[in-house]
Amino acid sequence: MSYDLDELDRMILNQLQANARTPFSKIAKEAGVSEATVFLRVRRLQQNGVIKAFRAIVSPPHVGRSLSAFILVKADPRKYGEVLNVVKNLNEVTEAYDVTGPYYLILRVDVADKESLAKVIDLIGSVDGVSSTETAIVLKEVKENVGLKV
Repeated sequence: MSYDLDELDRMILNQLQANARTPFSKIAKEAGVSEATVFLRVRRLQQNGVIKAFRAIVSPPHVGRSLSAFILVKADPRKYGEVLNVVKNLNEVTEAYDVTGPYYLILRVDVADKESLAKVIDLIGSVDGVSSTETAIVLKEVKENVGLKV
């Protein structure tokens, strides 16, 4: 569902994506509006689902998870719901995408080391309904963008 954004909404969203801790007073001053206007706009953007959440983005290597990988999963369509339930509850899975093409699911996992990755791969591979997996280890992060330019 698309939401119609005006220039002020876009400016607020871009500022908050750059730094969610930016004071509303600073945004208001830059936009030439009152702090109350910014507050009301942010609240409306939250209520309409444009802003999903405010949160800290943690660096996996700084918390002992220095190995990232993508696991591509093929599954039995009749047991796909069960597969989803298992992977959604794995702490090592930081992102999960239901996709089209030869794979049903693409998972990003962040783990401590190769042994931990092997355990996660084995666990996912043993889930009833998973027919095969393919894993790609991340060598270097080229671009990470958790925000959208609006």
